Amino acid sequence: MSRERSDRQLDDLITDYLRGRISRRDLAKLAGRLGGLGIVLAALAPELRPAAAQNEKQPITDMTNEELLKFYDEVLPFKDLLPLEAGEVGGSPIVIGFSQTGFNHPWRVEMIKSAQAEIARHPNVSMIITDGNVDIRKQNNDVDDLLAQDVDAVVMSPVESAGLAPAALKVLAAGKPLILLDRDVEVEKTVFIGQSNVTMAKGVGDVMVKMLNSKGNIVELTGLIGSSPAIDRQKGMMEALQAAPDIKILATGDAEWIRDPAVKLMDDYLVAYPDINAVFSHAEESSWGAQFSIARAGRCAENILQFTHDASNAGFQSVKDGLFAADGNYSPFIGDVGVRTALMALQGMEIPDLQDYEFAGKLYRLPDLPVVTADNVDEWLGKGWGDFAPPENPCV
Repeated sequence: MSRERSDRQLDDLITDYLRGRISRRDLAKLAGRLGGLGIVLAALAPELRPAAAQNEKQPITDMTNEELLKFYDEVLPFKDLLPLEAGEVGGSPIVIGFSQTGFNHPWRVEMIKSAQAEIARHPNVSMIITDGNVDIRKQNNDVDDLLAQDVDAVVMSPVESAGLAPAALKVLAAGKPLILLDRDVEVEKTVFIGQSNVTMAKGVGDVMVKMLNSKGNIVELTGLIGSSPAIDRQKGMMEALQAAPDIKILATGDAEWIRDPAVKLMDDYLVAYPDINAVFSHAEESSWGAQFSIARAGRCAENILQFTHDASNAGFQSVKDGLFAADGNYSPFIGDVGVRTALMALQGMEIPDLQDYEFAGKLYRLPDLPVVTADNVDEWLGKGWGDFAPPENPCV
């Protein structure tokens, strides 16, 4: 076949793809037969080119591949789990669809960053990312859009379990691997990947019990009551307190994961209870709010200890500064594990250490990371999420 004829056929293939006449998979297959896969990839929109061919900054995180690879090497805590060698995976372009709950919180963006870091390791793999806007209907529609674009697999962190069940079932009905991160759905899926909020919170609770010498009065500022992380973090705290019957919970209130409700609750608790030894908060934002309230009430001298969760760089700095006594290390850096799992499933590789559990599909339980305290905080500074500064300790 002449080069001129082959080039014309490649041009026609690109046109057919762009006009929706053939799928991305058929495009790659036919272009490969003509020996022009690289030409076709260079002509496609940037989001469908292999990641290694993109010198521009990636969407959402605004990082180059070089920056993402450095981040992969220096920061990601789970990069050695389900290892996959760098380089091409399989013989054809692979597109992963990533359906994120929303881009409204840096924790969620950091999850995307870790997924992009894995993508950057594989020249023939790219990723399409959607923003669910923390809306069930929007995220369901996002998954429909990803399937319409013929992605090879879907990685999803669902905004809500029951509401995203229809989307999960559609992915499986399309014959695509479905990898769920952080939050589960109760219907079938390929793998659910997540840390345990229960064991993480128990770890923080164990530190609290030790620092209080197994006695004293505490208040609890929960995450959004009824949400699965809040339920599990409370459960972990209660498991730790089983070993310390002389620690009394004075009050529990819904701080909704954020600062303002925590301030209001803590204001009330400081009026109602003259003797508080510690605050067990489900989120760093709540702890910062509680400490502000303590300072405003003039009770800094009582050294009310803050035990918290979330693992941001700002939170670790607050441990270093003495504002937090302990921070539960619940990392958003699990996107790379999700992408590797999807790639392994697409290649028919065995995914080790999968567990049966109470829901349909399989569970891959990530190990707990160490609770960050004054003893180990120097090891973790810079390895948390987010680049924002913590508030100053109002009691210093």
